[in-house]
Amino acid sequence: MRALDAKGGGPLQPPAMLTGVSKGIAFLCLALGVAMCAAALGVLPADYVVFEAPSHVSGVAGGLLVVVGLALLARDHRGSEVIAAILLLAFSFITGWLTFYGSESIIEGGIPFIPTSVGDSVSHLLFGLGVVACGTMAFLGLRRLFR
Repeated sequence: MRALDAKGGGPLQPPAMLTGVSKGIAFLCLALGVAMCAAALGVLPADYVVFEAPSHVSGVAGGLLVVVGLALLARDHRGSEVIAAILLLAFSFITGWLTFYGSESIIEGGIPFIPTSVGDSVSHLLFGLGVVACGTMAFLGLRRLFR
């Protein structure tokens, strides 16, 4: 069900400026994502783009930026729901890998007034809840799509 304008006519449309800004952000995400993937694959010179992360991590991050750009361009289309579900599943897989298979030093920081062991457990629990939340949102979105 779409929102109708005040006169009860057609669907409520965003202002033209907002649409232009979202397209600009979409193309920026696409350009940065492609550049990150190209740097991860070694197409760009090593001194041209410097990342602290390993190449496979920057490649996955670039791929996710491309997916975000496609989702912004496909807004108000059924394909955008599929792209958003893919994005949520990717976030879920990455966070799940960090939570369950990453080393203990991957998740750092915490609350200064609690012991480190408790802080580590809480951070892993919160990352695990993020996996469940992203997976649930993707499942509900795909379920709604295939009704």
